[in-house]
Amino acid sequence: MPYYNEAELVVQTLEQLRAQTLVPSAVIMVNSSSTDNSSSIVDGWILQNESSLPCRYINLNSGTNTPGGSKAAGVDIATTELVAFMDCGLNFSPDWLASQLAMLLGDSHAVWVSGGLITSGEGITDKCAIAHTYGYRRFRPCMPSSLLRRNIFETVGRFKDLRAGYDAQWIRDANRFGQKRLINESVVVSYLGTSFAANLWQVFKKSILYARPTLRSGNKKTPPAYVLAAVLGSALAIFLPSLFVVGVVAYFFARLGLAIKKSKSNAVYFLRPDRLVMLLLTGAVLDFGKLVGYLRGLIDSFPTK
Repeated sequence: MPYYNEAELVVQTLEQLRAQTLVPSAVIMVNSSSTDNSSSIVDGWILQNESSLPCRYINLNSGTNTPGGSKAAGVDIATTELVAFMDCGLNFSPDWLASQLAMLLGDSHAVWVSGGLITSGEGITDKCAIAHTYGYRRFRPCMPSSLLRRNIFETVGRFKDLRAGYDAQWIRDANRFGQKRLINESVVVSYLGTSFAANLWQVFKKSILYARPTLRSGNKKTPPAYVLAAVLGSALAIFLPSLFVVGVVAYFFARLGLAIKKSKSNAVYFLRPDRLVMLLLTGAVLDFGKLVGYLRGLIDSFPTK
């Protein structure tokens, strides 16, 4: 379990792990270079509860600073045949681990099993950001809640040292190598508190943060497409303003359609004028943040002396 600046939620997460009906061999907490006192809180909790803990708890401080790198570091020191992943700040049931093990053992051809994330959000901005990204209140398979046979990493390789996109890239590789994955729809996790971002400024900053490493994750198509669209839009605004206006309208309809498609029947929540306006505005902020992140990622990709 990687964590970064989770001082407010890490104890709740540790208690949820301790409450598991299936006791793991060990729990490996991996500090992703937190700048708050999260790591000392984890150390203090382990020391305070040492005599009553059902298994060994390890607080790993290996200098990793991304979720992908931290998960890989945890796998590197794991010694068991099976490895499970969970993220700090998520709500998960006491039988999460037991349910995943039962499903995995029930299919001799399966190499790993995942549960899913359902995001509801807190506040209208958070809900709108969710609609554009995960899909509002939609079940989506995710790496947190997954249980894997450890030897899958010998075939697929380690997670890349990335903040975003490491899981999607690794899943693509796992599929390419024919590693069978099961989806357990009875295992559902959700965020404790804000799911994506509480306001538009945070939406913008998080979009930059997630988009910047996209090229390193193996996605070579999306960043150039965003940059090309920005260049084309700027040219239209200067030389063909009327066509630019048509393009903007078409963009907003496309953004709205994408959010509705991702959220499916739950999109009915946004069918109110004020929510539709915020939905469109949030989508535009997301895309602008992605554009800035992609540009910075493209700059990062240039070789330096």
